[in-house]
Amino acid sequence: MCQNIRLAAIIAVFSLLWVGLAALLEPAEIQQLHQMLDTAGLDASSLCFEKDWDLSCKYKLDWQLRQLQNPWRAFEDLRELGDACQLEEPESVSDLLCKLGGIAFNLDGEHYKHIYPPAKTMYLEQLRLQVRKPADLFGWLELYLDPLVEDLDSAFAEFSPQERKDLTSFCLWHFVESEDAEFYENHCRQQGLPQFEELDQEAVRELGEKLDRRKLLRTGIRGLALSDAVMEHASGLNFSNKKPLIRKSRHGLMVIGTPGRDFYPLPGHEDEPICFLLDPAGDDSYRDGLVFSQDFSLLIDLAGNDHYELKRPASAFHSTFGVGFSYDLDGDDLYRTGDFSFSSFMGINLHQDKRGDDIYHSGLFSQGAAMFGVSALIDHSGNDSYQASVAAQGLGSTLGAGALIDLEGTDTYSLGGKYYHEPLMPLDFITLGQGMGLGMRPHLAGGLGLLYDGAGNDRYLGGVYAQGSGYWYATGALIDRSGNDVYNAVYYPQGSGIHLACGFLVDHEGDDAYYSRHGPGQGAGHDWALGIMFDGGGNDAYSIEGGNGLGLTNSVGIFVDRSGNDRYERQNPQAYGSANFVRSAGGIGLFLDAGGEDSYPDSLKANNETWQQGTYGIGRDIELNPVEKTAVEELAEAVPLPDENDSIEEIFAAAAEWEVGSAVQRVRKAREILLSRESEAIPYILENRLNTSSGLQYRALEALAQSSKAFRSELYKAIDLPDSLAAKNALSLIAGVGDSLLVEPVQRLLEQKKYEGTCISVLAGVNTARSVELLSAYIFHPSERFRYLAARSLKQITHPSARESLERMRKDRSFLVQSLLRSLPEDQAE
Repeated sequence: MCQNIRLAAIIAVFSLLWVGLAALLEPAEIQQLHQMLDTAGLDASSLCFEKDWDLSCKYKLDWQLRQLQNPWRAFEDLRELGDACQLEEPESVSDLLCKLGGIAFNLDGEHYKHIYPPAKTMYLEQLRLQVRKPADLFGWLELYLDPLVEDLDSAFAEFSPQERKDLTSFCLWHFVESEDAEFYENHCRQQGLPQFEELDQEAVRELGEKLDRRKLLRTGIRGLALSDAVMEHASGLNFSNKKPLIRKSRHGLMVIGTPGRDFYPLPGHEDEPICFLLDPAGDDSYRDGLVFSQDFSLLIDLAGNDHYELKRPASAFHSTFGVGFSYDLDGDDLYRTGDFSFSSFMGINLHQDKRGDDIYHSGLFSQGAAMFGVSALIDHSGNDSYQASVAAQGLGSTLGAGALIDLEGTDTYSLGGKYYHEPLMPLDFITLGQGMGLGMRPHLAGGLGLLYDGAGNDRYLGGVYAQGSGYWYATGALIDRSGNDVYNAVYYPQGSGIHLACGFLVDHEGDDAYYSRHGPGQGAGHDWALGIMFDGGGNDAYSIEGGNGLGLTNSVGIFVDRSGNDRYERQNPQAYGSANFVRSAGGIGLFLDAGGEDSYPDSLKANNETWQQGTYGIGRDIELNPVEKTAVEELAEAVPLPDENDSIEEIFAAAAEWEVGSAVQRVRKAREILLSRESEAIPYILENRLNTSSGLQYRALEALAQSSKAFRSELYKAIDLPDSLAAKNALSLIAGVGDSLLVEPVQRLLEQKKYEGTCISVLAGVNTARSVELLSAYIFHPSERFRYLAARSLKQITHPSARESLERMRKDRSFLVQSLLRSLPEDQAE
């Protein structure tokens, strides 16, 4: 009977994961994990032990619980989440909103995908019919915003005005750090919000139930359709107005700027809520005093290198009890925003920057942060820089999904610099971001925090909690598609689930470096939690105090590195597949390196070995995924080869490229062509390239000299050229092939005191007694330079007399000579 129950559990696990899992883990990798469990008397269902132990916690996400309870399901969820972030289709942003909203609100996001396409089609059709010039947008928007705002109001209809204030204050105070308490006390007084101590905490926590999540998501999708339609239609309008166009509407101020440089807020309209702002061009400036309507706002900047200097809390790219959409379509932009920017409380906020190398500098709870809502900061291209203090760059709290998505470019993500994490790490910064799910222990579960990067050699700098971390019934995920990336953190990083939470880091490819001063991380769970780290390929380096498949305190930690020659740096008993035994039960830690020649810090772990640590920690290194060609080798095959009919000048230029990485095959092909056309190549080289000072060009000459007797014959003639550099190169090239005939011209040059340094050096390549005799004339020379060069050449000559000459230099006072002599093998030194 027990065996039948276990078999049924295993079948149930397989039915949940098998189809989609192969997209992230290969079937052979899944099989290895199963076999590893079997070595400890476990099976696939063993990971699915009960982990939901706080039954009083509110607002748990179904999406997070299914991963926590069934870690196998996490791989499929991560695959789907990563696919949704690629944004390859016109409707992809809407689909992403459905995905994030479905997760945050415990809804099936698939059921909402049908809303966007017909809504956008209808809006575009009406815009084409009714909006011929920019000013027409005002009336059109006012008309179509009426039903949208009405539906939006119904999503919040159950909240009284005071309850809205209480909940806003509650959310705000849960992210404010103690250093800023006085500032936010004043802020709450100015905004008419209650102070933290005035709140009935238990009552406020219940208010979230009043949110109509279905209506909010539906209205948010329709708002995105309207905003996309207006943005696309406005891009085709002709803007010739020399002054801003302004209209006061029942939804707020509407503004259309000029094609030149504009400054917002417009004079006389400071602190006046704006529901629509469209700027057609120019390097514009957005400053404090620019305020957006609460229920709906739309900002579109079509072009220009713009400066957003909006430091007031919750004033920029933020939605509270409403929805907001913003677009910057082109330009190298600077976003300097304060706390609670690029964020949402009880709402939806999406910002898209389409092109340009942008800089984002924000305060706390920013750059894709959400609670009771959805927030996404989406940057489509460019080499961008992101910096924030804490709780940012993909932060999801209660019933929230916060995402930072960057699709292209070499980007830098930095968190910290302001708030220290006392008492745990009093000299380090708490960061809570870069894919961080954060609950409010013990009362409120967290949401989904996501950082997704599509391409580029990126750098991630975090502190305590960063880079795919979850805390208290929450999920944090960092997904990086490609590039040679660097990850640096301090504590609880890189696929770390803490206290009934899930933390995931997925890096699909690249030669990556992962560092954290402390763990647990890099695929670690602590306290009924789940942590997963997956690296899909590349030669990677890992350094962490404890992790890489660590199941602490009845948790599951899974680490998988698919392939590559990897380096595991730290020696720690809680690493590379480890778990402990507490509460009269164990945990599970799985470490799998599935390919490559890897290095480990101790003898227990080794290539092609399986090991066990703790209860139940299992590690395995196996050559499952041999790499036939590295990414650089594949790139080399794609590099165009020189054509045999190209000019000799072009062929030589290719032959003189750096023979490394992606250029290897191109360089070698060019050198083959030079040899096959030596009758043309030699005259060209003698006239134009023999006097080169370029090391790369010299290597091309060296390759030809090794294979062409005709070239070597011409080099002898070049020894007496008036061009000293050409003559020295000729000497060195001949010496490189070890031709003993070189001794005669070298002797003649030495007698003339000509090119002495070069002549002494090239004799190293001629292994004859005569070479030793010529060099011995310099072993007591007054010049340290000449003595050292002579000793170096003698060391390379294997003729017995060379050793005798070297021994005569034992009393030389030169450090260079002495260190050379001390490096000789004993048989040479005797």
